Amino acid sequence: MRRLGRVTGWFLNVTGAENGSCGLMRSNLRCRMCSTVQVKEVVKNATRDTSKEGDKLRSVMRLVPQPVVVVTTAAYDDKSHSWTKRGLTCSSFTSTSLEPPIVSVCVNNPSRFHNTLLQSNYFAVNVLAKNQIKLSVHFSTPAKDGVDQFGTVIHESGIKGTPLINGALAILQCKLHSVHQIGDHNVFYGELLETSTSAEIGEPMLYYRRKYRTIGDEVFMHAFEDKTLPFEDWTHEAHLRMAWNYIREWGKEEAIPLIKKGIKEYNERHKHLISRGYHETITMFYINMISHAMEQSRGTETTFEDFIHQHQYLTDKNLLFEYYSEQLLYTEDAAQRFKIPDKCRLPT
Repeated sequence: MRRLGRVTGWFLNVTGAENGSCGLMRSNLRCRMCSTVQVKEVVKNATRDTSKEGDKLRSVMRLVPQPVVVVTTAAYDDKSHSWTKRGLTCSSFTSTSLEPPIVSVCVNNPSRFHNTLLQSNYFAVNVLAKNQIKLSVHFSTPAKDGVDQFGTVIHESGIKGTPLINGALAILQCKLHSVHQIGDHNVFYGELLETSTSAEIGEPMLYYRRKYRTIGDEVFMHAFEDKTLPFEDWTHEAHLRMAWNYIREWGKEEAIPLIKKGIKEYNERHKHLISRGYHETITMFYINMISHAMEQSRGTETTFEDFIHQHQYLTDKNLLFEYYSEQLLYTEDAAQRFKIPDKCRLPT
């Protein structure tokens, strides 16, 4: 039997795509006895309902372009003789002082990154280029137990073992100066020790006009809608992420034309890399499967990673062939119009 061309994403036989800072600087809060940095609570959690003001601030900040960075740190465990490396995608990075040179980043508290940084006292700010979407998404995903965040990321070791990401536009290595607790975040101030910049001039990744998405998803969706998402990152899982975001934001029926339009426009921009383009049946099949899965897990997942973890079968590219025969799917009619599966009924 003739095999259907490799399904890469939601089109066939594609070549190449497989796979606030704030506050004045206070005194240095180092404990004289143990030389570690202590957290000083500057602004306590609100005692009144500030949700409306928070929503207004969020709406205003959507319009303020901010650089996207990955903050990295590492701590050595003498007992296990091993390193713990952490990375976190962050858009609340700023230069706080030039004399002395101080930068700051805001980190949600509690977090594993927060604890590792307090143990290490050293961190690096890796300024991402606009084409490093994959890194932005990767480090915006919470690290799982026993998983090395840097296992698939090309990096070098900097001061005190701090991971430095290859290809970043610029890297700032810092020693922790002080920490201020402000609401649900901690502001880490770092004394600049060393800087480096990329030999290649590139454009930085910016985070703006964002909606109610995680920073990783917002950067991804912005790149997809601008058609600047690198083609090698336009994988099957990227298709799933795109559709999940649209359906989550607009609902299935309103999301359908957005998903179709987005895929067609992206394909058109990269038509020199695509041997077969948009496929109506494949697109509608996955829209139906994603929407059904979202209904089944409504209220339980908070991120795309949570969703995929609960519905890992969606990442299996052979799922399509459990519902469709090759004879039906590999026709011009199926590419132009949605065809009902001939092997198994769609879930309802």
